[in-house]
Parts: sequence; C-alpha cells; structure tokens
Amino acid sequence: MKLKTICNHAAIIVALLFFNGLKAFSQEADSAMTRSDSLLFCRMADQLKPAIHESSGQLLLKAAISFKDTPYVGKTLEVNKHESLVVNLRELDCSTFIESCLAIVLTLKSGNITFAEFKDNLETLRYRDGNLMGYESRLHYFSDWIYDNQRKGVLKDVTKKLGGVPYTKEINFMSTHPGSYAQLNNNPALVDSISRIEKEIASRAYYYIPKEQVEVIEPKLEEGMIVAITSGVTGLDIAHVGFLVRKNGRIHLLHASSDAGKVIIGEKPLSEYLAGNKKQTGIMVLRIQK
Repeated sequence: MKLKTICNHAAIIVALLFFNGLKAFSQEADSAMTRSDSLLFCRMADQLKPAIHESSGQLLLKAAISFKDTPYVGKTLEVNKHESLVVNLRELDCSTFIESCLAIVLTLKSGNITFAEFKDNLETLRYRDGNLMGYESRLHYFSDWIYDNQRKGVLKDVTKKLGGVPYTKEINFMSTHPGSYAQLNNNPALVDSISRIEKEIASRAYYYIPKEQVEVIEPKLEEGMIVAITSGVTGLDIAHVGFLVRKNGRIHLLHASSDAGKVIIGEKPLSEYLAGNKKQTGIMVLRIQK
C-alpha cells in the first residue's frame, strides 16, 4: 500500500510539473509572439514616418503595400477560448489585414507612435463601440464593422455617392451555422445574442455597386480606398475585403488572398476579378476619414 501511495504521489508530482512546464512554455511562446509583433510594428512605423504628413488615404495605401507577401492564414482571431485582443502582424486574413493597416495609420496620425497605442486602435476598430466585452462585442459581420466605424468617425461609406443601389439582405449565417464557429458550438445563449445582432444589422440601410457597374465607376475610385465585396451566399453580407490600387491605369485589388496564400496585388482589374466569381455580387466602398 505504501509503495502504491508513493507511486500515486509521484505521478501527481510529474503531472503537475508537466502542466506547469506546458504553461510556462505557452506563456513564453505568447511573449515571444508579442515581441515579434511589437518589433514588426516598430519597423513598419519607422518606414512610414516619412509619409506621415501625406493624406490618410495615401498613408493607408503605403501601410497596405508594406504587408505585401505576408502569409495568409484564415481565422487568425479564433485562437483563444475566451475573447481577447489578438495581435498578429505575422499572418493575416482579409479582415485583419484591413484592421492592422488602419490601426497603424491611426497610430501614426495620433502622434503617440507606440505599440500600446496601436493595440488600443486595433481594439477600437474591431469591437462594437470600441470596447472588448466578450465574443458578441466583436464586429463579426463586415457591414456591421462598416456601420460601427463610420459612427466612430474613422471611415466614410461613399458607396451611395458613387451610384450605389440599396443592398437588402437577410443576415443570419453565423446563427444558422453555429457548428462552423468554435465559440458558438454548443452555446445556445451566445447563438441567441448573435441572432439579435444579425437582425439589427439586417434592419439598416446599406448600398452596393453591382459588379456589372464597377468598371463604369472606375474613374471615380481612388487608391487607398477600402472595398468590401458583397456576397451571394445566403445569410452572409460580405465575401472579401481589400484595398484599391491603380496598376497600368486600372483599379486592382490589394488583399490578403487565400488562393495565393499571401498579401498580393491582383493580376486582373477589380471588375474582371469580380466577373470571374459567381458568389461575389458587387462592392461597397469606404474612405478613411481621420
């Protein structure tokens, strides 16, 4: 019996040491990634400082180009069990690409060029009313992200001015596909909260430019504008996002591409890119305000 007790105690001690070792390793890895992101931010900020007095749109374009060839990784925000501010400048999806570029520009324009200020700006952009208060406070739907950041004075939706027509759609993709989201899976209360948010999003007035009209309005589009590509998928508002850049006289998409696996400038003009995708129906166009 004594030998068995000793063995049990030893097993417990080994397990605790293993757990503490894993915890320490995880904390060390998190710290290393934070340092890496901080260094990347500082390097990009230094590169962009000479352009700090240019228009916000031009500065935003330069920030976006500085991310060229950065690896694309999907679902970069779905890494923690509990919602927390994820900073990852090493890997981007299409939405975090937009947010990271905007947060860098807002930080440069603020005059307080620190990593802490960058993180504050990232939280302001990513969460409803700028406050992280759980999973449902994140602006999951990009049309909701547009609405909230326009209210904050960060962006201006210029779609209607460019000739946009009403974009009316039922929004319910997340609540009808909870199994596709780790946080919603087996959490009916959270699904109900998301469903209420979806109904509010769908009740607002939005505009879009059908893809057949994009080439017509191309002369009015400017480099550094943000474009949100509307989706033909049931229940989903936006399929993809990126920046506008002019190449050989035509407007192209600068974006974090899942197909290319990195941030690229598309080879085809935007209108041709849209024409080749049956699930993309048109665009919303945004201009940075600050």
